[in-house]
Amino acid sequence: MNDMTWTVDQIRRAEAVLLEREAFPDELMQSAAEAVANVAHAMMTELPAGSEGARSRIVILAGPGGNGGDGLYAGARLAMDGHDVAVHLTAGSAHTRALQAFRKAGGKVLDSAPDMIWEYDLAIDAITGIGGTAGLREEYAELVEDLTFPDLRVLSVDVPSGIDADTGEGGDLHVTADATVTFGGWRRAHVLNPACGDQLRVDISAGGTTLEQVLADMSDEGELGDTLMVLASRAVNGDFASTAYAHPLPTMMADPIEPGPGDDKYSGGVVGIRAGSDAYPGAPILCTTAAVNATPAMVRYAGPQALEVVRANPEVVATDTLQDAGRVQAWVFGPGAGTGDKAAAELRWLLEQKEPLLIDADGISLLASHPDLREVIQQRPHPTVLTPHDGEFARLYDAAGLASAGTADTARLDQTLRLASELRCFIVRKGRVTLICTPDADDYCFAVDAGHSWAATPGSGDVLSGLIGARLARAADPDESPEEIADILAQSVTIHAVAAKLASMTPFGSAAAPASRIAEFIRPATADLT
Repeated sequence: MNDMTWTVDQIRRAEAVLLEREAFPDELMQSAAEAVANVAHAMMTELPAGSEGARSRIVILAGPGGNGGDGLYAGARLAMDGHDVAVHLTAGSAHTRALQAFRKAGGKVLDSAPDMIWEYDLAIDAITGIGGTAGLREEYAELVEDLTFPDLRVLSVDVPSGIDADTGEGGDLHVTADATVTFGGWRRAHVLNPACGDQLRVDISAGGTTLEQVLADMSDEGELGDTLMVLASRAVNGDFASTAYAHPLPTMMADPIEPGPGDDKYSGGVVGIRAGSDAYPGAPILCTTAAVNATPAMVRYAGPQALEVVRANPEVVATDTLQDAGRVQAWVFGPGAGTGDKAAAELRWLLEQKEPLLIDADGISLLASHPDLREVIQQRPHPTVLTPHDGEFARLYDAAGLASAGTADTARLDQTLRLASELRCFIVRKGRVTLICTPDADDYCFAVDAGHSWAATPGSGDVLSGLIGARLARAADPDESPEEIADILAQSVTIHAVAAKLASMTPFGSAAAPASRIAEFIRPATADLT
């Protein structure tokens, strides 16, 4: 259950159980407030040099509901610990008992929004929580802008205000947090929107029962119904992700690749790669380099850059044509391969093969412009994996007729599920948060937050294609279930994200992480995650 996310409805139902068991009024709220205060203390130990340190200035932005009550009770605890704590009641009203406790502890209630919020060390965002919708009203615009001041730390309670907890959508105006503390179980937004910052989960209780226990009972007793399961992970956790009081989003570990006593260069999963052209001679080198570094097995290349590929990677066995490549356990097609008639014919030939096939870059452009190729994918009995970035996804989504069907404005997750179901294939929708959806998209999916954006660089997608292809080939099995394939895809995405972070690191701090360097760090990233 560590990587499961929960819908607002599920959380509300679980909280209702605990509210009935409260030993005293607001027991559950005060349990949540203790968690918020503990995380606030942990964040304040990381304040920049020159701050007061032991006695910090804290401002709480409290809405009128339970989320605001959490913030106020947390503020009372922080005030009793000796901090200078003020609150701005964003709606002019607040949870009555929580406000009384805050005043009694010595907290100050501001007459209006703080004029110079940057004079505070920490802002606690408790405006809306999971009850809010995507986007805040325009009246909050100046306040939200002030929260972006560089030296001000922002801690959100449950979900940053203005972020929809179920979809992760943020509208035009929302809070961006350095860290978000949540309770009992993850919300989908924690992995779907990086505005949550470092995600921290703390269990809370009432009447001797914890929220995590209630959620586990709901799962065990089949009370989740047909709700899509979104499995969340983060490749690289940040500065505030490790405290004594909270758990970060888990990092997905990778299956081992060490050869057994009876293995050889063929038994570890041979991947075939068709990438590159005269216009894009670097793509096949990036793709094959990633594959060589991903597993011990053989890498085959078929295409016009055979000589250049072998010069860069002498381990690769290269030919000019697909038909001459020899036996493989998985294929990769697309990076820099072109979008002309010859490339379309090559893709059509690969779609007729029985091995798992990953299609990227130019291959996705071909699918968007060739309805007949999309029809083949829909009927193909063998695993097909598409790896579009958001721009490529939009073109393919429109070509499949889904945008015109009234779904253009749906959330990113919903769109990805729709396309996976429509094309009957696996979709790896790349980005800071990468979504991995299966052909049976109504069951479950993976969401992987990279934890950084260093992979946003030219050629990074070519590296990911080679990495995924090699790991797909290693695991290739006629009886491989969609769940097992999706797991391999999520592992590969995580390795890629860790490799990109390692590639950015220098003795002096972070710097550019070019794709060729990301490919070089696949080996240490794999070792770290195995």
